[in-house]
Amino acid sequence: MTKELTLEDVLAAKEARATRQQEFKEKHKAVVVSITINMPGALKDTPILRRLRDYAVQEVKKQFAVLAEEHVNVLTGPEALLAIDNEGWLVKQAAMKIEETHSFSRLLDIDVFDRTGILLSRRDEGKGRGCFVCGGEFILCRRKGLHSQEDLLGVVRKLLNGFKAHESRFISPAAEKIGALAIEAMLYEVTCTPSPGLVDRVNSGAHQDMDFYSFMASSAALSGSMNRCAQAGILHEGDVEELLPVLRIIGLEGEQAMLAATKGVNTQKGLIFLLGIMAGIAGWLQRRSLPVTAEAVLRNASLMVAGIVERELAGAVHKSLEQLTAGERLYITYGITGIRGELAAGLPAVKDKALPALREALGKGSSVNDALIYTLLVLMTCVDDTTVMHRHHPDKMRVWVREQAQMVIQAGGMETDEGRKKCEDLDKEFILQNVSPGGVADLLAVTWFLHCL
Repeated sequence: MTKELTLEDVLAAKEARATRQQEFKEKHKAVVVSITINMPGALKDTPILRRLRDYAVQEVKKQFAVLAEEHVNVLTGPEALLAIDNEGWLVKQAAMKIEETHSFSRLLDIDVFDRTGILLSRRDEGKGRGCFVCGGEFILCRRKGLHSQEDLLGVVRKLLNGFKAHESRFISPAAEKIGALAIEAMLYEVTCTPSPGLVDRVNSGAHQDMDFYSFMASSAALSGSMNRCAQAGILHEGDVEELLPVLRIIGLEGEQAMLAATKGVNTQKGLIFLLGIMAGIAGWLQRRSLPVTAEAVLRNASLMVAGIVERELAGAVHKSLEQLTAGERLYITYGITGIRGELAAGLPAVKDKALPALREALGKGSSVNDALIYTLLVLMTCVDDTTVMHRHHPDKMRVWVREQAQMVIQAGGMETDEGRKKCEDLDKEFILQNVSPGGVADLLAVTWFLHCL
């Protein structure tokens, strides 16, 4: 267990650091870089802070040849000293850039001493550092005590989540495998045909702004994001609930990649959220050498998003009509919690209906395509698809869509000529009535991903 700091610890560590710095300067007679971490609170030496220190060391090494280095891990936080044979202010400029490159870089304190041992200060160039919380003058905020410890720690948590998201860019083979399954699930979902009202190999369903190739492009663009979600899970040291903010940062970056690939069209925003969580949890389970099964992933997904409906939808009652999202309008008007509620419950439609249906169809010898279409129809009979409900009254989904899907299933689905014909006809009817069960499609992709696990 990490020991909490006392004031005596801080003062003693400050003195010891000054001694280490002086001895290092005298020994190497070079420009010296001292790296420490700006960490409010009583816990300052943790694995992630050590990795943040190591990140800063590597960034310095990318730009300068290092003659010698020294790393220490003490109660007041991880530190490093580097000796560099170069011009002091050139090194200082590079250090300032490292401190400003990313939002999480605000946690780094990179001091540079010239060859004579003089500390080079950014203040000499009129560049003081901003406050963690408000961005104002850091020293002024600290002297006046303008921000509470709780405010500071809240900002630090966000900055560390940003660093965790950055770390996920370095992909391990294990994360790559999980990410590949997620992309396979995306591709299989859009490839299975005929999928009523949805983009497939034959048509664009009830959409005018996207087609099969839009989905190919966006899926390709999201491969890195799925790998990163899995890697973030593998690296995550805390409880599964603490992983969600990191996955959201990665997901938002993935969303921008998707929009760039599709020229602004939202093809898979919901799927980034869903599959990102699934991939992240799969990585998290693997790190702990726990069974990576569908059941384990869904159970931990429920834990991860516990309280999400109350946090993200309940507050919508205070918004104006113009500010409401489609999901918030459905929640306020009809009490429909959408995918957030489904996730909080552990995706029961996937666990209890879709996975058994998929396995049953494959067990009977159905092709992957036909098994996926059958599973898609089963999901239509039990899911509150907010994509349909946004375009129509909820009863369109809860009554009409479910009845139509059930009739195809009763006719034999993809196993009979009659069922296949009814499925093709249902695709035409959905297109005619502007029905696109996109939420169901997302759950189909999740189902295939979990099946493959």
